[in-house]
Amino acid sequence: MKDTGFTTETMEELAAVFKIFGDYTRLTILSLLMDHEELCVGEIAERLNMTQSGVSHQLALLKQSKLVKTKRDGKSIYYSIADEHVSAIIRIGMEHVLEE
Repeated sequence: MKDTGFTTETMEELAAVFKIFGDYTRLTILSLLMDHEELCVGEIAERLNMTQSGVSHQLALLKQSKLVKTKRDGKSIYYSIADEHVSAIIRIGMEHVLEE
């Protein structure tokens, strides 16, 4: 087997990131953020017909995994995709799912 050069720690981190992507609600939130540059918890909750508490929990996991970033504007916190890599992973995954 070819040595990839990845350490066990790196592979564990990658597995943890893919585990975060493996949840329907989190993927839906990320997809929504890809369509809108930034949204606050209330806007996300309204668009997904979820409670703000449920959305906040998922956003905390996404932020902890460095998949979303935040920006404070007064009392509001706005969430957005952390970087282009996150969007690329979702787009490539979707292309794979949709190919015939």
